Amino acid sequence: MSDGIIDAAKLIVGEVQNTATVNLVLGDDIEALNEQISTAITTVDQGEGVIVFVDLFGASPYNQSTIAINALPESQRDRVALITGVNLPMFIEAINQQLIGADLDTAVDNALEQGGEGVTLWANEPPSEDEEDDF
Repeated sequence: MSDGIIDAAKLIVGEVQNTATVNLVLGDDIEALNEQISTAITTVDQGEGVIVFVDLFGASPYNQSTIAINALPESQRDRVALITGVNLPMFIEAINQQLIGADLDTAVDNALEQGGEGVTLWANEPPSEDEEDDF
């Protein structure tokens, strides 16, 4: 899933800087996942903070991310945010926040807001006579 979100973001915003993906596939060693997450955090950390995105709260990537983050030195650990329920609007907003140089707290707040706004329900209702067709 993480490679797919990166690929989709590149289609929309172009090249993406200071990102790393860590994938978990059936049969992977969970302890190796922890090491990969730690390495990814250290690799992308530019001193301004790191956002770690995972899909599900309580799943292995989330659990291993919390372990990896807690194992970081305190000075680095305080600059890492872990967000669950990642979606493309959320990720693109995080990229935008990085591009404008937002601080970690602002980037997290805006990414969460966009992630929530990106989830909608399409109502399959016939158009009213007042609506114009955009096609």
